[in-house]
Amino acid sequence: MVYTILRRLFWIPFILLMCFGYDALADEQNGEDNTERYTWALTLYGGESAQDDIGDVYSFQANFDDNAYVVVAALAREFWHYKQYIGFEVEGQVGKHFDGSDQWEFVGLIVGRWHAFPWDKYIDTSFAVGEGFSYYTEVSEVEKEEDDDAQRFLNYLMFELAFGLPQYPRWDMVVRIHHRSSVLELIGASGSNYVCGGIKFKF
Repeated sequence: MVYTILRRLFWIPFILLMCFGYDALADEQNGEDNTERYTWALTLYGGESAQDDIGDVYSFQANFDDNAYVVVAALAREFWHYKQYIGFEVEGQVGKHFDGSDQWEFVGLIVGRWHAFPWDKYIDTSFAVGEGFSYYTEVSEVEKEEDDDAQRFLNYLMFELAFGLPQYPRWDMVVRIHHRSSVLELIGASGSNYVCGGIKFKF
């Protein structure tokens, strides 16, 4: 049941786009962007392990045979931005793994986010890439299946698409790839990918 709920969660942003996109028209604004800017964001998301090469995840060819899941709370603060186009954030995460693994995860990362898309007056969209470090409280059983020398401390990489309605600027639906790796065995060994969906609140 958890598997089905998480899998269907990924379709929510697209359902919002089809159902509400044309009701979300915003007035055209000329000149400088003068909307209120939120510098903090709390993101709650969950997802399922996709133990494939990260390239398979990007190309929608991942399989979900591990039956392992993660739930994450992430708090981010924007520390620099250029107009309405791009911003940089620092983010901390606390995650809990269950079923296939049973460890806690702590992550710190720097995030770059692009805000400007041509359809933003219909569906406000941003794309983010984050890089940092991930620490498990125990060695992951899922990662040990890939490499017996799996480590608790690994590199962390995140990709996120966020979608929101312009009339509700504080709220976004998000799709994330939650990725740990050894960076060609420069940091530890093994790794994992989780395909996730969730919700973001900005304040």
